[in-house]
Amino acid sequence: MPLADTLQRSTIGSADATAHEADPTYRSEDESIGAVVREFRERAGHSQERLSGECGFDRTYISRVERGIINPTVGRLWQIADALETPLSQLAKRMELWIADQVRVPSRRGDAKRS
Repeated sequence: MPLADTLQRSTIGSADATAHEADPTYRSEDESIGAVVREFRERAGHSQERLSGECGFDRTYISRVERGIINPTVGRLWQIADALETPLSQLAKRMELWIADQVRVPSRRGDAKRS
C-alpha cells in the first residue's frame, strides 16, 4: 500500500493511526505508547480485557495498542489514563523516559569489531 494511502487511511475514517505493520515511516519510538500502557496496566492489576471494557473499547483494543499495531488518539489515551486512575501527563512523562532508555541501548551493529 502506498504511503499516501496509509496516511490518508490512518487520519480519515479511522480513530487510530496504523503503526509499523503497514507504515514504512515507523520508528521504534512509536513502541513507547504500547510499552507504557502495558506497564501502567500491569501495575494497576488490570487485564487487557478489563481495561478495554472500562474504556468502552473493543476487547482486543488494548492488546493491539500494547503490541504497537495501532497508536491511540489523544482522546483514547485520556480514556486509558482515566481508567488507570493516572494523569495523562504521567503516561507522557514515562513515554519520554522509555524513548530515552531505548536510545541509550547500544546497537548490535556497533558491537562487531572491524579488521
